[in-house]
Amino acid sequence: MTSASVLLPPARVDVYGLNKDTVESANSLVRDWRFSRVALRVENAGIDKAISDYEQHISPDLIIIEVDDIGDSFLTKLEQLAENCVEETDAIIIGPKNDVHLYRKLISMGVKDYLVTPASEDELGDVIATVLLDKKGLSESHIISVIGAKGGVGTTSIAQSIACEIADKLEQKTLLTDIAGGWGSLTIPFGAEITTTLQEIVRQAEAGADDDIKRLLHKDTEKLTLIPSGGGTMLENVCDENSLENMIDYFMRTYPVIVLDLSAAERDLQKIALKKSHDIVVVSSPLLPSLRNARSLIKEICESRKDSENKPHLVINMKGINTSIEVGLKEISEILEYEIDLDIQYDTKLFMNSEANEKVAVREKTAEKTAKLIEDFAKKLLPELSKLEKDSKTESKSGFLSKLLGK
Repeated sequence: MTSASVLLPPARVDVYGLNKDTVESANSLVRDWRFSRVALRVENAGIDKAISDYEQHISPDLIIIEVDDIGDSFLTKLEQLAENCVEETDAIIIGPKNDVHLYRKLISMGVKDYLVTPASEDELGDVIATVLLDKKGLSESHIISVIGAKGGVGTTSIAQSIACEIADKLEQKTLLTDIAGGWGSLTIPFGAEITTTLQEIVRQAEAGADDDIKRLLHKDTEKLTLIPSGGGTMLENVCDENSLENMIDYFMRTYPVIVLDLSAAERDLQKIALKKSHDIVVVSSPLLPSLRNARSLIKEICESRKDSENKPHLVINMKGINTSIEVGLKEISEILEYEIDLDIQYDTKLFMNSEANEKVAVREKTAEKTAKLIEDFAKKLLPELSKLEKDSKTESKSGFLSKLLGK
């Protein structure tokens, strides 16, 4: 799996495959958890069938066509196909050989990618995911969700610290929020007044009200922005999964990094946030009840994502707060059969003072060691920072067909 290992947005994809292996690979994608909302249609046919189909029906978001002839006749048929399709449709071509000159020509015409026959399931799945995320303007944003194995393990503190280190030290434009509604206390250490509710942010995002949303956000630093939404009701549901996803998608188009604190959130909202996340951080204390929950939670997350290459990151927090009843790090790894990505020693004076003074612990002068640990951890979450830089120019959402017809 690639960085596109997230739940894909609703879309229509048609595959026209000539090779048996390509057709089987495409049909196998229905078992890929990323594609649960993608309407995938697979035809054992070529470009002629595609041309005929779109004379009668509206073309989908993405067409994948396998060809055995990449000569001039193919390019002529590609132009015929363009005439029958709507502008927003994108295309991927699968051809019989690795032809660099053809690849460059197709890319210049607006085709999204060129694969060589036969396309494997992983190869096909990854390229479709990349195109669909790019098409929705979501490809360059990285979501990090932080969830606790139980209450009281410092989940919110870890989420705040990760966001601060990414913004302050790694200098990435970052949005920090929780989805706990009235239960949320994430903004308190930043001195941010609660100016809105998550319900209102969700409503404005669905309406696309950019100016109204900007007025509701809290700009902590040049690189760090908060959603100060802890003012909602505590005993009512915040929103449904679709509304939350729309809100996340809205901010993904603007912020290269989004850090979500999932502590105290409704279970349905936690599930959709976890599915959309590129990285998941599970926070646990070194005590048995928390570790037991951490083991079960990690197992559920792995099973729901079915993605062995993108496992949750385990953080052991509050180490040393009560050594007489704690489980040692080596024993934790053995019991959980899982690697610990980060362990944080509990500095009583640092964390107590920061909480009492309503400050973020990693920004305190005495937090140098803890801050460096979290900074290094953040670098592991974002290994290719150069790819997270946003292009200031708005990219066209037109597909290859409009570009081809334009020529």
